[in-house]
Amino acid sequence: MRQLPARPAARRGSRQQFSRLSRMQRAKEVMKVSDGSLLGEPGRTPLSKKEGVKWQRPRLTRQALMRCCLVKWILSSAAPQGSDSSDSELELSAVRHQPEGLDQLQAQTKFTKKELQSLYRGFKNECPTGLVDEDTFKLIYSQFFPQGDATTYAHFLFNAFDADGNGAIRFEDFVVGLSILLRGTVHEKLKWAFNLYDINKDGYITKEEMLAIMKSIYDMMGRHTYPILREDAPLEHVERFFQKMDRNQDGVVTIDEFLETCQKELMLGSSGRRLLTTVLQAQRWPFQPSRDMRLVQFQAPHLAGPHLGLESGNGGGVIDLNAFEPTLPKTMVEFLEQGEATLSVVRRALATQLPVLPRSEVTFLAPVTRPDKVVCVGMNYADHCREQNVPVPKEPIIFSKFASAIVGPYDNIILPPESQEVDWEVELAVVIGKRGKYIKATDAMAHVAGFTVAHDVSARDWQMGRNGKQWLLGKTFDTFCPLGPALVTKDSVADPHNLKICCRVNGEVMQSSNTNQMVFKTEELITWVSQFVTLYPGDIILTGTPPGVGVFRKPPVFLKKGDEVQCEIEELGVIINKVV
Repeated sequence: MRQLPARPAARRGSRQQFSRLSRMQRAKEVMKVSDGSLLGEPGRTPLSKKEGVKWQRPRLTRQALMRCCLVKWILSSAAPQGSDSSDSELELSAVRHQPEGLDQLQAQTKFTKKELQSLYRGFKNECPTGLVDEDTFKLIYSQFFPQGDATTYAHFLFNAFDADGNGAIRFEDFVVGLSILLRGTVHEKLKWAFNLYDINKDGYITKEEMLAIMKSIYDMMGRHTYPILREDAPLEHVERFFQKMDRNQDGVVTIDEFLETCQKELMLGSSGRRLLTTVLQAQRWPFQPSRDMRLVQFQAPHLAGPHLGLESGNGGGVIDLNAFEPTLPKTMVEFLEQGEATLSVVRRALATQLPVLPRSEVTFLAPVTRPDKVVCVGMNYADHCREQNVPVPKEPIIFSKFASAIVGPYDNIILPPESQEVDWEVELAVVIGKRGKYIKATDAMAHVAGFTVAHDVSARDWQMGRNGKQWLLGKTFDTFCPLGPALVTKDSVADPHNLKICCRVNGEVMQSSNTNQMVFKTEELITWVSQFVTLYPGDIILTGTPPGVGVFRKPPVFLKKGDEVQCEIEELGVIINKVV
């Protein structure tokens, strides 16, 4: 077996230890005095608006810092209204006490200047010392994972961010690590993961080190993970994958073995992807919920009226949220109107082992019913424009449907006798979660609750030839807007603008594209629409359809009684509607 090299003397020396402890103690003392808003007291309420002071979006509070650590907040952050970009650059340049500080950080990371300015302003606003010590870091993690013990994992993660080993995380350390986790290549993420697993920083990973990391993850997630984990799960986990990584069977894994194994396994398909997921899961688990949040509205024979629920995975059964917490609203619009208070209840439900109603025993309703408005976007896919041989729009083309057109994900589509040219259109639907008017693009995602699948059924004769060629009547017959199966929250979708999207009629693929073909993305659409109307929680934006609709086929093809239409979007699910 290879002899492990001794750790550097500087890390063992008593003087170095004393110096490190002194720095940590000094940082703690300063933070106790000047950073109470970050530490706060248990149960401390957020800062409220102050009279006579122009309100601005909260900075890096405990929750906001967690969102940074959880890679959920960066893109929705922005410079405060009225800020001066030159002042921001000057402020940020002080990070390294050099005029070129901003450019250096931008070169080191994959963040824009605006994102870095926003992050730094928040970091300094709530942490004037410019340092986050380990106790603070542990406190943050412990409060985010109340179902388990996050202390040990937070210790390991803190050391991975603390690049200099100084006992405190600087802003530079934070954003460099965050950039890798959020936007790094697979190779960069794997190198970061190796550093995390290499606990004693000697250049090797032992089985004991890997087991310590995995145990800390399982401890952090608690006993309420899904599915339930056995006591020996961490050891079994490590035994299986350490053997693959230790290619020369000498009892330790080098960085080369680690990278080579993961990258080779990734080329083998699904089994390789499982290995890569395992390697990276120490990064993934703290950065996302233990299960995706898939909110549904449903009915069941033993229940009075509609209920709110959680779909237990794409295609799974349903957890009754109203049974878990009877005070929750029973409609999605009311749920969204209450904001963070109701979402926190759902997070608790996700972390709790709850009974699941079999899918066969419930009736799925549309995830949102009776919204204030249904906004639709025309010709918003570049490949759909090419299909029609028309130029790509320079501005979003907006029309609407009435809310009465909405039906559930498995309800029938009724062919109206007034139309002979009913067509299909699969679309990504955005569900608004927070009221807003004149919303900036940088703030837009903060107003999004999540996404779902929509079918924009269209009577082409009424859309294109009658009613003065106004689109409304052709789009809004009863049952012309199936939605579902679930409202998948935005933090459960990897990238809404890179999802496969398709429509099948009687099993034949009619539309097949990707949401990356959208001309105007979610942020642009919200900014555009909110110029004209106030957006309310529950409002739905149908973002356009890809090519392959029936009207532009040669000869044209339209729906008829007995047809079955399946609209599917990657990560969101499939809705299936029979034409009657």
